[in-house]
Amino acid sequence: KGLDKLAFTGSTEVGRGIALAAAQKIIPATLELGGKSANIIFDDCDFDVAIDGVQLGILFNQGQVCCAGSRIFVQEGIYDKFVPALVEKFKRIKVGDPLDPNTQMGCQINKKQADKILEYVKIGVEEGAKIAVGGKRHSAGEAFVEPTLLVDVRNDMRVAQEEIFGPVGVVIKFKDQDELVRMANDSLYGLGGAVFTRDIAKALTVARLLETGRVWVNTYNQIHAGAPFGGYKESGIGRETHKMILDHYTQTKNIYIDTISKPSGFYEQ
Repeated sequence: KGLDKLAFTGSTEVGRGIALAAAQKIIPATLELGGKSANIIFDDCDFDVAIDGVQLGILFNQGQVCCAGSRIFVQEGIYDKFVPALVEKFKRIKVGDPLDPNTQMGCQINKKQADKILEYVKIGVEEGAKIAVGGKRHSAGEAFVEPTLLVDVRNDMRVAQEEIFGPVGVVIKFKDQDELVRMANDSLYGLGGAVFTRDIAKALTVARLLETGRVWVNTYNQIHAGAPFGGYKESGIGRETHKMILDHYTQTKNIYIDTISKPSGFYEQ
């Protein structure tokens, strides 16, 4: 009662209920929901920039980011070099007290979420993935999870399709652009993503083909205040942080005034 518009940011599961509630009241709703974003590393990337981009994509805010780059697609030409280098970087991440300026990654929101994340790691291993680094609770406390990479992941595994919402990246090898686009779009979600390559034409081509609301090129999680943000598919409805959001909060009214005097008897037979 008394609501003319609903806006929600959160999980897809809860967002679905919000949308149903709005539909029952016949009021508009905008939804910014979950994600399983593709972070794409081509053979011709700037290697060091891509390594940093993967870390920022999945470890920022302990992975508790709806647009986190949690599916890490690495082209086969650099896969055997890139993954070991990424593992070494993850091993050196300093996990601990977020109030310590030397800390690079803090804890999950609570122990329950940490338990859920570790359960997903277990599921991944059961599906055939291997833990390249991490995969355990960190010694800093019960709500802390180690920065984790799962390798030998297939895109149809649960860990590649379901949002984990934690510092767990799944690494998937791809052969060429066509295979990459098929796998990247084979997801219920479509919120964020990135392309790392020195070829701007390739970057723009892939960015246009991805079914997602935002694509970074050679960076990740840079959030510009004026850029539209929102998702395709089950990642939501509508866009935020851009003037187009005002369209969702306004109604269009038409007022028609007839200023032409009609002759007497116009309507008479």
